[in-house]
Formats: sequence, C-alpha cells, structure tokens
Amino acid sequence: MSELIRIGIAGGNWGRKHAAAFKEIEGVALTAIADRDEAVRHEFADTFGIENQFESYEEMLLSGSLDALVVCLPSDRHERATAAAFDSNLHVLCESPPTVNESEMSRVVSSAGFCGKTYMWARHQRFDPRIQKARELASNGDLGEVFRAEATGRLAWWPYSDDDWRGSKEHGGGALLDRAVHLIDDLWFAMDCPDPMEAMAASHSLFLAERVPDPSEVAEDSFFGVARFKNGSSLSVSATSFGHVDGPVNEHGAPEQKSIALYGTKASLDLATGTLIRSDKSKVSTESYAEAISEEAQLAAQAQEFVDAIREEREPINSGKQGLSLMKLIDAFAASAKEKKAMPIKVARSLDDLFGGL
Repeated sequence: MSELIRIGIAGGNWGRKHAAAFKEIEGVALTAIADRDEAVRHEFADTFGIENQFESYEEMLLSGSLDALVVCLPSDRHERATAAAFDSNLHVLCESPPTVNESEMSRVVSSAGFCGKTYMWARHQRFDPRIQKARELASNGDLGEVFRAEATGRLAWWPYSDDDWRGSKEHGGGALLDRAVHLIDDLWFAMDCPDPMEAMAASHSLFLAERVPDPSEVAEDSFFGVARFKNGSSLSVSATSFGHVDGPVNEHGAPEQKSIALYGTKASLDLATGTLIRSDKSKVSTESYAEAISEEAQLAAQAQEFVDAIREEREPINSGKQGLSLMKLIDAFAASAKEKKAMPIKVARSLDDLFGGL
C-alpha cells in the first residue's frame, strides 16, 4: 500500500459524516462514493471533491482504486460489504452494529485475521471524553468495584418514514439493533468490556406494525434487557421508539430522553452529563469529571484511530474481538426476548483460566 490511504465510502447519507472527518486527515484521500441514489451521489461528490461515483459498492471495489472501505449501509448489508472489501484486499471501517448477529461477526473476525487487513467497527461515542474517562476511572479503581450500569434511550415517537429500514427485522432494524446496541456498548465499554455470562430481555412490537409496508417483517419498537457478567457486575438497558416522553428534540425531529450511569462502591458516574457523584450519611458531593465534545470531534478521533491502526499495523480500539463479544450479548438478548427466558452466554476461556496463570 502506498503512503496515501485511498478511501471509498459505501452509503452517502451517514457516510457524509465520515467523509468530513477523513477529509481533514493528512495522507488520506477520499477517492470514491457508492450510493444507489444518483442525487445523493452527485451531491456527495460535489461536496467532498470526489471524482469517482458508483451505483453500488461492488462496482466501486472492482475499480481497484481503494485501500480502505467505509461501510455506511443498512445493518443487514454490513457483513456482505465487509467480506467483499476483504476479498478486494482492503481495510474496513464498518458502521455499527458491525453485523446483525454473532455468526456474521465471527466470519468477519476470521476473514480479517486471514487476510491480514485492519478491521474496525464504528462507535464514535467511544471517543467522547465522558465515555473514555469513565472507562479510565472504572479501570483504575477510582469508583471502587463497579457493580452496576444502567441506560435508557426513549423517543417520543417514530421520526422516520414508514418504509425506513429501521422498522424492518429483515434489514436489521428494531429497538435492539438500532437503538439499544449503542447504549449497551456505551455501558460495556465504560465498564472495560467484561465477559458476558447471561442475558434476559423482553421486546414489543406495539406501534410499528401499523407503519411498515410488510407487517410480517416488523421489528420490535421497544426493548428492555438485563445482562450479567463474569466478574459479577450487571447492566440494564431500556430503548423504545414510542415512549410518550418529553425532552430535547434530536436530529430527526423527535423529543428524546437519554440517561447512562455507572455505579461503584466508592462513587457513581452520570455519563450523560460527565458528573462524578459521591455520597455518605451526611452529604452528597458532585464534580465534573469530563466535558462533552461535538459529534464531529468524536468522528474525527475515530477516523484518526482507523488511519493510525492501518499505518501502525495494530488492532484499533474498536476491535473485531470486542465486536464479537458484543454480538454474543446482542444475540443472547434477542433469543431471551423470543424464548421468554434467561439465556446463558458461552465465554471464551483464556490460558490464565485454564492453567491458573502459570
């Protein structure tokens, strides 16, 4: 690979945000855009000064003009696009969720290892100082024993079109894969990614069936789950697209409520506000532990991490192995909601586990 890293983007809508981040990195060239919508392609190319436009990512890969692919497609196409990029000997940054299930993620991790290319799944929120500092505080013992994490993400109403892929189970939509997975990763990453052991969940499709073109493929519009980890800690998450809530209006035009917190024996963290909280019998004290940065800054840090991982030939912060563990947990949540019972999760044992660290 030449010193210049040539990047192609598959999917022009969310891909715009990645393009803006990569455009500012020295030694990186935005080379091509692939999108089915001609108007989106042209507007994207004009905005970022891209010469090569393609209707499909398959055509773009055949052009042979890329070193890396950024996948910004609906969730059900992530694994196929990633595999195609590996077949073309490219590095990959793929939007989250990295795949729609553990089986697909396992193939991605195996393929990345086999072809020797950098694979990173996109979670720009991991580069928010509120999340990164929380992980540091938890790892260093400043919170004591972190035993609990909780998150909620509720929209007042469905802000998307009736035919949007987010409402289709077939296309990887639904409250679990489109909303809860991000909250889960915020918590899990801040907890230093403990091994999942068991999951229990409930989900509902109470509103979306009246809005999607094919009710037989309707995804869940509400998800509620609890996970237990090998180290004894636990997390709970609640996500819904029809929450009857009030709050700040998000970028899609719907009021939204969001909360995310870690609880330790010495202190707790409100990750939404960047606040550390301590209490005893006489008083409660609070202090700011980190300031938020813009989404653009998070995406810029993520893009830089991807480029650095390629150049340094190392695993990125958002590694494929972590993605595989996350998808094991997501699969267990989905199975528990379907079967209406708790689901155990098989944890990969380390050599220390097997031989006592000898």
